[in-house]
Amino acid sequence: MLTAIVLFLVAPCAKFAITRSTGKLPITIPIVVADNLVYMQGRINDSRPLSVVLDTGSSLSIVTPAVAEEIGLHPSGSAQAAGIGHGSNQTLQFVNDAHLQWGAGHSVAALDGQRIAILPIGYVASQVGRPTDAFFGSNVFKNSCVTVDYEGQHATFASPDAPPAVKESVPLKILSDAPFVTAVLESPDGSRVNGLFMLDSGTTGALILNKQFLSAHPQIISGRTLLEMPSITAVGGKIDQKVVRVAGLDLGVFHFSQLVAVVLESNTGMFANPAIAGFIGAEVMRRFTITWDYTHERMLLAPNSHLHDAFEADSSGLRLTVSPPDYKTIHVAAVLPSSPAAEAGLRVGDVITAINGKSNVQLWRVVEDLKKPDTSASLTIRRGNKFIRVAVHLRRLV
Repeated sequence: MLTAIVLFLVAPCAKFAITRSTGKLPITIPIVVADNLVYMQGRINDSRPLSVVLDTGSSLSIVTPAVAEEIGLHPSGSAQAAGIGHGSNQTLQFVNDAHLQWGAGHSVAALDGQRIAILPIGYVASQVGRPTDAFFGSNVFKNSCVTVDYEGQHATFASPDAPPAVKESVPLKILSDAPFVTAVLESPDGSRVNGLFMLDSGTTGALILNKQFLSAHPQIISGRTLLEMPSITAVGGKIDQKVVRVAGLDLGVFHFSQLVAVVLESNTGMFANPAIAGFIGAEVMRRFTITWDYTHERMLLAPNSHLHDAFEADSSGLRLTVSPPDYKTIHVAAVLPSSPAAEAGLRVGDVITAINGKSNVQLWRVVEDLKKPDTSASLTIRRGNKFIRVAVHLRRLV
């Protein structure tokens, strides 16, 4: 099972004018954190309420083709999406003068005159298990100061001209409308390497490392075993990935030990640049209340009770997916050879109907339960017309 769902950095686009709407800031709205992704309610133009991911890794906001057709969006141009997959040609279409709105009731903020893009993003919903209609990216972050409380599950949007309360401040570089930070990787021998990382709240795992950067600094994973994982899909096509544990990461004053990192086999998109070390993802971010202050090029961090949680990856060897429209039927898409799932006899095509006696469980909840090494997960599966109960004895794979 993958440890990170890789989203994308959209290819840089021309600057465009914006006009603020009458929405008053600050507002605080509820969010849902699913597989570390931040979901909130939003609208585009006069759409129905949409399920929106708040994504720092998207250099402009994105809507699915189905929603674009539903609300009658008319493209004005196209470009190639600078994703990190390979094997397909991923084209996005631009839409000018869109209206973005988020929140509900009296807590609503909006932006007029926005340039957004139409792009297939169905792979996110299928791998998280939650409808995903749109990503709101830099359009939002450039025009408000955004605070995400992962533990309390709410987000606050304030004026970018109103400096937030002082917390632990980490300098940012805003490049191609996405936030980058200099962080320090610790090697098994204790040596340290500085690297430039994109901060991507749309990546569910802790780290994604650039293979070229690792080739230049092999001491980072010296003596560590890379585990080959089943391929996944993201912008640009298939992603071949390996997983390894990294001794440590320093982000500002905070130190993290034994992080699980994905190493991509592809050198396409942003990872064609060997100067970029990789992505820092939401498995790190969820340990804080984070304020994104693009105007002052800083990130403010306030630790929550999960700061010292161990970094765990899938301990089963399963890759699971769901399909629209209900996102409730959990399919086994891949089984890692010699893994606990393979030893328990699970097969591609099996359908998981219950875990630990609970049925109708959302996919990301199942994924959480399969990240608990040294425990057993009781799965009820449907194979053809038969129901079978199996015990999967979970263990660390990396």
